[in-house]
Amino acid sequence: MSTHPVSYLPYPVIFFGGTAALVAGVSQGLPYWRVGPPILLLAALLVLALERWFPHSEVWRKDHEGDTLTDVFHVTGNLALSHVSLLLYTWAMELTGGALDGWPRDWPFWVQFLAGATLLDLGLYAIHRASHHVPALWRLHAIHHSPRRVYWLNGQRRHLLHEALEGAPGLLVMGLLGAPPTVVACALAAVTLHLMFQHGNIAYRAGVLRHVFAVAELHRWHHQRLYADVQGNYGAILSVWDRLFGTALPQKGEAPLDVGMDDEPTLPTDYLGQLTWPFRKRRG
Repeated sequence: MSTHPVSYLPYPVIFFGGTAALVAGVSQGLPYWRVGPPILLLAALLVLALERWFPHSEVWRKDHEGDTLTDVFHVTGNLALSHVSLLLYTWAMELTGGALDGWPRDWPFWVQFLAGATLLDLGLYAIHRASHHVPALWRLHAIHHSPRRVYWLNGQRRHLLHEALEGAPGLLVMGLLGAPPTVVACALAAVTLHLMFQHGNIAYRAGVLRHVFAVAELHRWHHQRLYADVQGNYGAILSVWDRLFGTALPQKGEAPLDVGMDDEPTLPTDYLGQLTWPFRKRRG
């Protein structure tokens, strides 16, 4: 991987720049729906271009057993579910009519966003970690480990049910505290944007930022081929959870390019097969 100074720019420029633009726009009163989707689309196009021009691995640029189409279905389904969840959250907040007032609404919006994103990310960490130890959850989560390459689209390769479960703790806590829907919307968008970089097949470096953020340099170790080797590096945005709770994986050099999940040989490669696989009876 390149260590040219330019390789340290894509992550902070696009992730922090995109997130800052999103938060600034919403804080100025612009509707999330006019700010969030365009920023996410622009970020996706930039990440896609970087994967083409500055790939971490040439092998990961090639479609593997139709995985591109499968991941397109996963992205479409999960982003739709995320935005439906946001609409339901907004509706629930309107029903309560401000009865839930534990959220610090007098704080600057960017501070509220940081608080919301941290709560959401901690919930994601907790469910992700549990998904590696609770058999029923692993059946849902193993789908994420099935690709034989790591690139920007398969950051969203998650079963629809697992997608809902992962977001539930953070959304529930924010809902009970009465967090504004705009805070939730920006937090969800930040996770979506970060997953692009966490799985991006881009020759970028994060430098000291990797001690705080769960970047690709760390997360690629989470996609090794054996179940025993992927018990750690669970953070979605922040890597501090893994350091704090002792789940950071040991690293020497670069993560292997040979990825996937050998321990689940019956896992289908098509989208519908992956949706039904967790509920099938195990063989043997």
